[in-house]
Amino acid sequence: MYMPAISDARRVATYLIGSYIAVLLTDCESEDDIHYKHVLLIYLPDPHDRTTHPQVVLAVTAERPITLDESSDDEAETGYFLGIFPGAGHINLGISVDWGDIDKFTEKALTVAREYLTIPQTPYRVRDNSEPHTHD
Repeated sequence: MYMPAISDARRVATYLIGSYIAVLLTDCESEDDIHYKHVLLIYLPDPHDRTTHPQVVLAVTAERPITLDESSDDEAETGYFLGIFPGAGHINLGISVDWGDIDKFTEKALTVAREYLTIPQTPYRVRDNSEPHTHD
């Protein structure tokens, strides 16, 4: 499964969206040539097996190439791409300075996830957290 290569991040919040769990991450450390400012990971738990870690089925990212990070210190000028990782491949939804703002990113990422996975329920924030998160 193709997902963002993140070695470490700070967990900001957890949401329930229908039968899915969404985890919002920021301050991400990447393992490749892409810098992820924020990532929303969508998990689908197996209700019959609570012993295994839920599978990531979708990721929505605020991202840009590391070379862009090195060439400009001003996020307001360059912005971030909104990306979707549906498990196979990557979809780019365009660039905006809004995706650098965690609140604007969160609202858009939750909307994109709901639309992509056809989830009618409104996301429900269940937990705030600032613990480090290692993506498996």
